[in-house]
Amino acid sequence: MTKSLRPFAVAIGSILSLSAAQAHDHAVLRGRLVFADHDRPVLRVLDLDSGETTHSFAVPLPNAGLTTAEDGRHVVVKTGDEAGTIRILDSGLVRESHGDHDDIEKLTPRMLDLVVTGDKPAHIVSEQGRIALFYDGDRPWLRKSEPKVVLLDLASLRGTSPPSVVWKSPAPQHGIAIPMGKRLLLVSVPNPIYAKGEDRSASSRPDGFEILAMTGKPESWKPVLRVNDTARPDASCRLFHGHAALRDTHVFGCAEGEGGGVLVLRRDGRNFATHKLAYPDGRRTSTIKGGSGRHLVGNYGLTSPYDALLRIDPAATALSEADVLAVPGEQGACQFEVSSSGRRLANLTADGKLRVYEIAPAWKEVASFDAVPAFDCAYGAKTPTPNLAVIGASAFVSDPTGGRIREYHLDSLKQGLDLPVDGKPTVIAGGASGG
Repeated sequence: MTKSLRPFAVAIGSILSLSAAQAHDHAVLRGRLVFADHDRPVLRVLDLDSGETTHSFAVPLPNAGLTTAEDGRHVVVKTGDEAGTIRILDSGLVRESHGDHDDIEKLTPRMLDLVVTGDKPAHIVSEQGRIALFYDGDRPWLRKSEPKVVLLDLASLRGTSPPSVVWKSPAPQHGIAIPMGKRLLLVSVPNPIYAKGEDRSASSRPDGFEILAMTGKPESWKPVLRVNDTARPDASCRLFHGHAALRDTHVFGCAEGEGGGVLVLRRDGRNFATHKLAYPDGRRTSTIKGGSGRHLVGNYGLTSPYDALLRIDPAATALSEADVLAVPGEQGACQFEVSSSGRRLANLTADGKLRVYEIAPAWKEVASFDAVPAFDCAYGAKTPTPNLAVIGASAFVSDPTGGRIREYHLDSLKQGLDLPVDGKPTVIAGGASGG
């Protein structure tokens, strides 16, 4: 998802197969997890090799939002305080590729001194060696605010005073920013009706995007491409929400109805092309996930909770009913993640089951686990919410009621680690992919 971006769970470390471990003469380290707590304002670091919680970091409030950066080492922490504070946790994991495997070195985790604040932090995207922090701003009829994007270079985070670049959004919006290359940044375009603040029923979601050339100071950045013509379905994305990428192809969730569907933005060198894949019926997607395979997967429905999953092939000419998978028991799709290979999907639902599906050539359930007790999957639920993370060929599930984190192998379809941890673990974070 890309990495698009509400709070979500991913494991830190490299999960390597036994064959890879035997291909060299030293032990393969499994890495670390970072997790938040339902009751306590703390982040903890779990060592997957020893099974011990080795480090902890104070945060202002429980249930911090966690997003893993592209490098798999840094974790972006949305603290949830009134100042809109974002911090960066360095997990201390350093990966070194050796072709058939990655070696992991474990340095001391640390919370960086960097502190970013602003009005309503929302989507966080890490691509192309950067992190883009999007601050929505407040509803314009409530007060004047400063919607913005804060850009950080991943390489600079290893220094003592990492610099940042701030681009100011022309108006409040529930938007997104995506680094598209060394000197290009995609930003969403505010809904002008919402921005005026006169119609309180107007949506804060944007209808399209611009790609800016980052030349000179941010206030002088100019669009090199506009995808915001609402009269043209292939050149707009009405009521955008949901994004993921497969290499140089980006897919955005747009509204249902006439001209609706997912917008596909493809980059080929210096050129960009867009087209729309219409939804199979009157529903839409609002969250999209992807690995490295051919397909992306979105939730699918009309009103919350979305009770189906939608397979998306960006190279297809159309989406069909065969791409739709109904969630068992008419439950909401809740939490789902695609394996790094793109072959399988793990889906954690409110009944506490973790179901594993083959994505193609046809949807097929291949395993089901009683992972956690049943829970409230509604957004903003007051009760402890388990979290799902998929990394490589493993899925991790936090169990706040039982105080455990469990692992499930998506290839062998067997349970792996089952580790007791301190407190009530909820959101998990991390990021390096493995076999």
